[in-house]
Amino acid sequence: MKRLHSLAVPVALLASAPCFAQSAQGDESPWYLGASLGHYYTNNVFRTNGSSNSDQLTSLSLLGGVDTRLGRQRVHGSARLNDTRYNSNSRLNNKGYDLAGGVNWETVANLSGTLDYTRSRQLADFNSNTGIAPSTERNLQTDQSLGGSVRLGLPGLSPLTLEGTFQRRERDYSLALWETQEYRQNTSSLGVLYNASSAWRFGLAGRYTKGRVPVNGFTWDRKDIDLTALWRATGSSSLNARLSRSTSDTFTGLTGALNWVWAPGGRWTLNTKLSRDTGVETYYLGINNGLADFNRVQTAFQTQFSYRITGKLSAQAGLGITRLSRDRDIALAGARSKDNSRQYSLGLAWEALRNVTVGCQYTRLDRDTTDVIYSYNAYTAGCYVQGMLR
Repeated sequence: MKRLHSLAVPVALLASAPCFAQSAQGDESPWYLGASLGHYYTNNVFRTNGSSNSDQLTSLSLLGGVDTRLGRQRVHGSARLNDTRYNSNSRLNNKGYDLAGGVNWETVANLSGTLDYTRSRQLADFNSNTGIAPSTERNLQTDQSLGGSVRLGLPGLSPLTLEGTFQRRERDYSLALWETQEYRQNTSSLGVLYNASSAWRFGLAGRYTKGRVPVNGFTWDRKDIDLTALWRATGSSSLNARLSRSTSDTFTGLTGALNWVWAPGGRWTLNTKLSRDTGVETYYLGINNGLADFNRVQTAFQTQFSYRITGKLSAQAGLGITRLSRDRDIALAGARSKDNSRQYSLGLAWEALRNVTVGCQYTRLDRDTTDVIYSYNAYTAGCYVQGMLR
């Protein structure tokens, strides 16, 4: 963990509050500072299917970020610092954060690239999908990622670009029982991009992934041939797709991802993601109902809809579905074991003042597994107030 942390450039400065509330503030300034205070009720703190374990929690967050250009370079960073307190389960009180930062750089010639770093800490899921029995212990999950890309335009072949990428990912837990779920993973790729037009871009690349679990030395690797396509259908719609031939120790077949963003007229947006991949890849794609498993393959779907009802009132709705079919799984008994989840979310935000937003949110997660100890239903509901300076 310390090795990766020492490589990060100090550009990670502050993250967002509820996304649709923050976006409603506009883009008048290259920086923002703010704070958010929320109070929530959850009916199933420990994600069990047994006795009731509801609680109330209060979360105080400090927010900030920057997105600006320095000559040819674009620098961006965001952070969110959280202090969460539980009413009845004070032993779960914790401080967390979400940090992100990076730079998009280019030279006077045909060379350009990116460098990005993220780091987050949060309370881990009490009911995992890994064979570890559901727990009521306080367990903090820390994720970080350092990645970059380099692109070289080919003189005389202007539609073609060479691209190389690298990414380092790490995960750690504060609870020793979860050490078998910690990992270190490196991924690198090399390929060519073809810019067919202003609306179309295609890519072909080879990708190699190598990972290990530090506590027991378990390792895995994976080789992929990636076909990618980017279609900017209109100024308000874009489609980003990847189809891969993947080979690993436990899987040979097709994986891929699809991300469609549609924002016509500025009044509403629809962001839809579909993935068939390992849980780690789905997790980093941003599908938050996905199970972060570094070995098995799952199919996950998520869509987020935001609508500006009036100039000051915005609504959000979301749906996420995950399907994980397991063959001869050591965690769940049976030759064919299921692990399915469905997540729903609703939200409403009111811009009470130019820099003050008040909102309420509801999230529900239903999980159905072959082994009933991993099945549960849980929801969280509450409201927040957020103030921003730009």
